[in-house]
Amino acid sequence: MIRNYFKIAFRNLVRSKGYSALTIFGLALGLAVSLLSVLYVKDELSYDRYHKRAGRIYRINSDISFSRKGIKAATSPTPMGQTLKREFPEVEEATRLGKYGNHLVKSDRATIREQGVLYADSTVFDVFTLPMLAGNPKKALTEPQSVVVTASTAKKYFGTTDALNRVLIFDDNDVRRVTAVIDDIPAQSHFQADFLLPLYTTKDARVNKWGNHIFNTYLLLRPGTDPNMVDAKFERILQTYVDPALRQFFNTSLAETRKAGNYFNYSLMPLTDIHLHSDREGELLPNNSIEYVFLFLIIGLFILLIAVFNFINLTTARSAKRAREVGVRKAAGSTRTELILQFLTESLVTTFLALLAGIGLVYFLLPTFNILATKKLEFSQIIDTSAGLYLLAGTGLVSVLAGLYPALYLSSFKPIAALAGKIWVIPGRQSLRSYLVVFQFALSVMLIIGTLLINRQMQYIQTKKLGFNKDQVLVINTAQSTLQEVTTFKNEVLRNPAVKTGTVSGFLPVTSNRWSDMWYPEKETDQKMSVGMQEWQVDPDYLATMGMQLAKGRNFMADRFTDNQAVIINESAAKRFGYQNPIGKVIHKTGGEQLTIIGVVKDFHYESLRNTIEPVGLVINATALGGNINAYLSDVSFRLNTIDVSSALVSIEKNWKQIAPGRPFEYSFLSANFDAMYRSEQRIGQLFTAFAAVAILIACLGLFGLSAFAAEQRQKEIGVRKVLGASITGIVTLLSKDFLKPVLIAIVIASPVAWWAINKWLQNFAYKVDIGWWVFALAGFLSIGIALLTVSFQSIKAALMNPVKSLRSD
Repeated sequence: MIRNYFKIAFRNLVRSKGYSALTIFGLALGLAVSLLSVLYVKDELSYDRYHKRAGRIYRINSDISFSRKGIKAATSPTPMGQTLKREFPEVEEATRLGKYGNHLVKSDRATIREQGVLYADSTVFDVFTLPMLAGNPKKALTEPQSVVVTASTAKKYFGTTDALNRVLIFDDNDVRRVTAVIDDIPAQSHFQADFLLPLYTTKDARVNKWGNHIFNTYLLLRPGTDPNMVDAKFERILQTYVDPALRQFFNTSLAETRKAGNYFNYSLMPLTDIHLHSDREGELLPNNSIEYVFLFLIIGLFILLIAVFNFINLTTARSAKRAREVGVRKAAGSTRTELILQFLTESLVTTFLALLAGIGLVYFLLPTFNILATKKLEFSQIIDTSAGLYLLAGTGLVSVLAGLYPALYLSSFKPIAALAGKIWVIPGRQSLRSYLVVFQFALSVMLIIGTLLINRQMQYIQTKKLGFNKDQVLVINTAQSTLQEVTTFKNEVLRNPAVKTGTVSGFLPVTSNRWSDMWYPEKETDQKMSVGMQEWQVDPDYLATMGMQLAKGRNFMADRFTDNQAVIINESAAKRFGYQNPIGKVIHKTGGEQLTIIGVVKDFHYESLRNTIEPVGLVINATALGGNINAYLSDVSFRLNTIDVSSALVSIEKNWKQIAPGRPFEYSFLSANFDAMYRSEQRIGQLFTAFAAVAILIACLGLFGLSAFAAEQRQKEIGVRKVLGASITGIVTLLSKDFLKPVLIAIVIASPVAWWAINKWLQNFAYKVDIGWWVFALAGFLSIGIALLTVSFQSIKAALMNPVKSLRSD
């Protein structure tokens, strides 16, 4: 009996090739998109779970407010970890990770400027799971000149993983010996490193002050420990250690700080929550958002539902063609249960064929999806044992969902009526198809509106006046170069007629994660009057090179030694200080440093447009220029004055190689660095566009099939109307309007839902576009136009048919 079910199912699929192709292709697309979304979600949820003790590892987060500005940081005070280990019995081990920009790394085989350098405590191997291929984890980071490398890094620099005791040179003169080789850190990690260096050798670790929030601190709690118990004990740490630090360095107390409306709070965050639930200053890598992950999961589910509803619509629309078959089977003694099983078998066969086609689509689409989602998902993840079982179970569920209603509907036909070709239409059965079409197009319209508004926000970001000119600015990384090298290089490049201006600086208006210091108006010490202001070290050519404009006062002058104690503040800082005319005013830090305001630069966006513009002070760094160009002054930027950028780059690279032979020439453009800040939003926009296109395509496939069956069922009616004088336009309108009604209803339903969702997303931006009515109108017109194009083919075809041919059978 079961074999007979499958035989009949395949026979019916072959008999109705067009219907079968529409159904299978629609389901295949839905399954392919849902598979891709599930792979994406599974990958996102797996972050940091490879650590054997992941459930007991927590990071210490800091929530600090001073100068009326709150800071959420992933870092914590330098001594925090070891203090908690010593005083809290719940803490089994503690370790810290820190990042200090890039480093120039040399071996006999290669010289490369590396980004993946982390500093770590020797206890890092006791907390995290970092399998060691060679070396002793207890001693790997105990020597000051040691370095731990990953397997791929060892191959890159030495051609083999047998790298113990081999030598690497960091930043020209820092000779280090490889003391261990570890496996490459999985991609599903909130931190990445090709090199691990001993953290205790850094200046910040040696200072070891409670006011320094430099490193990410992690705790390994003992088995069975409630993290809330540790959180509750942080108040003791604040009173014992933070309060004395405030008194010593800021002449205030914890109580006075809280009285002024400020706060210091520390808390634990589970390791496995960091990637999707943390967006703090001092993150080791950019994280994702759990909201985006759920969004992609929901979109994948919705697109699958659109495909399932297509199946239901197309199957019930073909009911007239299957009516006589049902009548014959019932007259021959088939029970309703047997008919239901037959139709469910057909659904299972169709779904299984769609699954095979969907897996094929995933194979071809996965490389493109990886580029859009910036992932490294592999096709093998779909066909491994556990995923395969879930896939088969999911296919069975989809086949039941898609086939159950058509099976119940078709098996309910009365045999006499079915054999006579007179099917009694149960009230609501026809309208159900309309409801499903409404649902399909409502989802499609929501995705269209989302795509339009996300792309509009991206366009707004690209075209908004930023307060600086990001175009034609070449940025060259000169970290670890000497003052003389950088100065000579800058002067040589400025001789090039293709270069307009140049500047040496430590900060560009496209970087983030910068701390603010507490500044006060002259003679003021009340915390309520303090202003959180960032301090950027620049040179006199910075404003001209960045295209910034002064609102008041003057720029720095190279021949004025007194400018070493001067500052140029932005308009936001002037407002916070309460100055109508700030020129000549003196501001100071707690501790004595005083600066005289000589100018006010017009506000410029130096972070993402998600954030408001905060106070910034530009200063000349005279003392830091005596040695190496470190983290304070690590970039030389040039404003180009040519359209022949390639030739200018060749000339500038030649200057660099003459001054710094052996060092790689690394550059970027300020505009590209600016775009990188919005990479996640650009990715969301691209994925939305792709999902919207797929949703519309699947919905149109269903609409195409429904219009074809409607035209076929109304052949005789169309023939009669043509004989009585109906025009082709009138018949096309007659056939099309029934399908436009559900689309119009879908637009009405989708618009407020889409407005709510996109408005919530736009709340992440301090500067954003307005949601105009025209976006919804455009989405509506697009949906109607697409629906008309889909239906009109079948409508015109039916209207052009010879009426004699359609009436001949009666």
